[in-house]
Amino acid sequence: MLADRRTKIVATIGPATQSRANLKKAIMSGMNVARLNFSHGDHATHLQVIKDLRELSAELSAPVTILQDLQGPKIRVGRIEGGSMELIEGDQYRITIENVLGGDHVIPSDYKDLPKAATPGNRIMLDDGLMELRIDSVKGNDVFATVVFGGILKDRKGMNIPGAQLSVDCLTEKDLRDLDFGLANNVDYVALSFVRKGDDIRQLQEIIKKKAPGTRIVAKIEMLEAIDNLEEIVRLSDAVMVARGDLAVEVGQTRLPQIQKQIVQMCNRIGTPVITATQMLDSMTGNPRPTRAEITDVANAVLDGSDALMLSAESASGKFPFKTIQTMHEVISEVERNGDYFYNMSLESEFFSVAEAIGAAASLTALKLNASAIVCLTTSGRTASIISSFRPKARIIAVTHILPTLNRLELVWGIQGLEISPYTSSDEAMTQIEEMLIKYGLVKTGDKVVLTLGVPVLERGKTNALRVYTVGREDVKRLSETDLPLRCKDNINLLTRVEPQGRPQTTDKA
Repeated sequence: MLADRRTKIVATIGPATQSRANLKKAIMSGMNVARLNFSHGDHATHLQVIKDLRELSAELSAPVTILQDLQGPKIRVGRIEGGSMELIEGDQYRITIENVLGGDHVIPSDYKDLPKAATPGNRIMLDDGLMELRIDSVKGNDVFATVVFGGILKDRKGMNIPGAQLSVDCLTEKDLRDLDFGLANNVDYVALSFVRKGDDIRQLQEIIKKKAPGTRIVAKIEMLEAIDNLEEIVRLSDAVMVARGDLAVEVGQTRLPQIQKQIVQMCNRIGTPVITATQMLDSMTGNPRPTRAEITDVANAVLDGSDALMLSAESASGKFPFKTIQTMHEVISEVERNGDYFYNMSLESEFFSVAEAIGAAASLTALKLNASAIVCLTTSGRTASIISSFRPKARIIAVTHILPTLNRLELVWGIQGLEISPYTSSDEAMTQIEEMLIKYGLVKTGDKVVLTLGVPVLERGKTNALRVYTVGREDVKRLSETDLPLRCKDNINLLTRVEPQGRPQTTDKA
């Protein structure tokens, strides 16, 4: 069943998946988080997607996180005559901030402070590093640079200046408009692009606090400056994304694997959920099967400790969006079935809150008692997230009557959310929970379950208690396949219904 997979799947929504029917297929294929990329599309389209996702989530009894990804201050080349031009190796080009049409060795840029940021000898990378120029000189509004690696440069492609201190605000005017739209429509997370320092996160926190306090922040790590301020950014953020596209251009492709591991390890140590993103199954944008390298990349990201893995063009505009999601699900599931990375906890760690101590105790208790599940009675989801950071082998089940909490937790490793009716005592809650767990096939009679909660229950206080139950309801049976929530259904049959496929293969030849 889909509930057996711990590492979550983020799928970018685009032309290939944005219809209501295709959104349903994406959820059924295994999508946990729907990413709305505000570099593309208009508000009307995004609003319809949000509405459809919320309705489908309720229909399928499957919480879904909605992640709004802001465009950020992306530096781009301007318009080019005919839509593209060829950059010839060894030739010198004039990169200008003037409002001109590109062509004939002239490249326009929309970054007005480019001459101030440019230093002779530095590199300018175009189109995610596919083309490279070396800066020769700066004169007035123009930067003169020689092509090191050429290619076809198209309109509005990205421009990076690795190592340069750029005088740009983290939130552009467009971002602020998009943010207002996202917060007004109750997105679960906002991803902040091109984060450089902790103050960027604080600025966004202030806006969210005033308009939609329940919304969480994902910091996208894609700037060299962010690596220098990494710990502060990780501690301030609710989640972190390793955005490998621009990050590779900034730090250099050979350093990327080491830095990716550094970010994931720090997030795991601090307990901040982390998403690994960009080109994870890129060949499946046009092919029905991934390469061996891509399968290994996905597997290693799981083993490194990622909470979630992200699909970009593969699910937004690719030919096989649902097969891509299913393939990622299968690779992750296989790694987790054979992986030896559970119980990431140290008894030497210092705990700064009662909830952290309870989370560690619940994980240790589940290990020593071989418990089948750790159930968290929660309102905010914080204790469930803490328990997730310890990577227990027992299922982590967050139980609440607050649906937005369940939606937000779909981003976090290992957590399955269940909605129950309001309760007045822990016994009343456990009666509901026990029946639900058995009916959904998540536990069976005789299994041990660890419960965390806040006492007194009616005060909805912070988590401060732990109880152990033995499942004893012999009068309750598992529901029929058709009556089960989506993620508790038989996985093989489910995927076959969405899109028939055989055993995952690769396009490489040995």
